[in-house]
Amino acid sequence: MIKPSQIAWNPRLGASLNARRKLPPMMADYFSQVRELLVSDPPPAELHAMRLATKRVRYTLELFRPCYGPGLELRIATLQRLQQVLGEVNDCAATERLIEGLVPTSPARTRVRTFLRRRAAAKATELRREWRQNFDAPGREQWWLHYLSRSAKVRGRGL
Repeated sequence: MIKPSQIAWNPRLGASLNARRKLPPMMADYFSQVRELLVSDPPPAELHAMRLATKRVRYTLELFRPCYGPGLELRIATLQRLQQVLGEVNDCAATERLIEGLVPTSPARTRVRTFLRRRAAAKATELRREWRQNFDAPGREQWWLHYLSRSAKVRGRGL
């Protein structure tokens, strides 16, 4: 559902100018894809694609730390918060799959599965709230795009 995007790099421009040109569309694509995923209200186990996309965006942005100021750290922290909650959702889903394969059918296994499903649902609700109220609150996408397109430091061709 959420597909990784390739960044076409122009080696003659250097990292800072490439960042200003390429990171805003990458971020806009991320917002669009996550909104599309969340509008379908997927079950917790299907949020793994969002987790992978969030990690990919965060790690890409971390590569460009030398090109931006402290505002990038604040933005990366918001991605880390999403990643944390997505990881907790994924942990519940993965643990449930593990238990299915290892623990024989029993009332105890049923209780554990019920607990894990409820916890995953609660964490998925927390994720949606975090996305809606903080990450994708009104004006936040523009906050990202403006910073990424205007704030890159031009330090020379080698960065």
